[in-house]
Amino acid sequence: MPELLAAVRAHPLALFADFRRLFAGRVISAVGDKFFSIAIAWWVLSRAGMNSKFHLGLIMAVNVIPVVVFGPFLGTIADRCDKRRVMLAADAARAALMLALAGLLWADGLTLAWLYTLCFLISGFGPLFESAVAASIARLTSPEKLPQAVAADSSVMQFSNVVGSALGSVLMAAAGVAGAFFFNAFSYLVSFAAVWTVKTPLRPEGGGASFRAEFRAGIAYIFGNRPVLALILAFAAFNFFVGPILILIPMIVKFTLRESVTWLAVFETFFALGSSVLAVALSFKRSYGDIYRWFFFSLLAVGVSFGGLYFTQDRYAVCALLFAAGAALGAGNAVALTLFQATVPDAMKGRFFAVLTTLAYAVLPLTFMLNGMLAEKFSIGLSIAGNACAVLALSFVVLLLPRVNYKG
Repeated sequence: MPELLAAVRAHPLALFADFRRLFAGRVISAVGDKFFSIAIAWWVLSRAGMNSKFHLGLIMAVNVIPVVVFGPFLGTIADRCDKRRVMLAADAARAALMLALAGLLWADGLTLAWLYTLCFLISGFGPLFESAVAASIARLTSPEKLPQAVAADSSVMQFSNVVGSALGSVLMAAAGVAGAFFFNAFSYLVSFAAVWTVKTPLRPEGGGASFRAEFRAGIAYIFGNRPVLALILAFAAFNFFVGPILILIPMIVKFTLRESVTWLAVFETFFALGSSVLAVALSFKRSYGDIYRWFFFSLLAVGVSFGGLYFTQDRYAVCALLFAAGAALGAGNAVALTLFQATVPDAMKGRFFAVLTTLAYAVLPLTFMLNGMLAEKFSIGLSIAGNACAVLALSFVVLLLPRVNYKG
């Protein structure tokens, strides 16, 4: 017990007040995002008619296209501007757009065209906010606590997904899909308030170079660093084959098991719980050994767990497999982000993480639409089996990548 208390007191969330404020705001806004994702998936599957599987894949694609198109430019903005102001602007814009979307649904005026348009605009501010956050972690903590802080920050999405998934069906039963949208708008305002209280200066260092010069410097850094580029491309390939789980889980519930939205929330909860448990555990770990060994085993575990979904329709077995897949995914993400935070120069981080996100997400529109069509024309099981086999193969490819020079 004394050792546990000492570890808690030495945790970055206990030591750094501004990091704690940002973490709390992000958790709440991410819970709102999870409510939104569950609500929108169920609305599309219930309202889009015979082509609902294809439309679900398409709406998921629309949500990531802005990341791909605008990510590198927004990352450059985050490096050039006060990151606190950037986060405030992104939260305010997302809150206003989400309120518009909720109002349309409330007034029974929401169409697929409006849904695609507003989701595109809302998603466009995501990379701006996340680039500013990624570029701020080192300033809000310390070099010694950076690995733990990165692991804690990576747990934001997983922890909020647990809460959001567990309560998503309850909120929808009480307030409907529109209620979930209104809650998400409110969560952005809470995040705005949390960022407002951050006192650490987050203004850019240096300056003088033009936007174009800084943008080109960021691109040159990434594409001129072969080990880093190889790892980013591996992430993009991994996302191509793992990303479809976001649309396959609702399909399994709706069409394979023929269950209600409650089971969608249960499955999403177990998937997120696995990720959050590993991320929280790693936030107390001071260093990692061979990070490429971590990558190999995490990808291998994801592939095995993902493949297991092909062989069972037992709801409780699905819960266990999703928990295992989430845990493996959480471990891989935490280690990768620690590597990048420790090796990328501070002045370059906004651009780097924006490009990282762009390259990793560039494959998602294609894979969402492809898997939506595969599930529509053939079967959900075929999509699951194909992606699982590809992830297993990719895990061994990781062992052949050139190594980033990092000792941690």
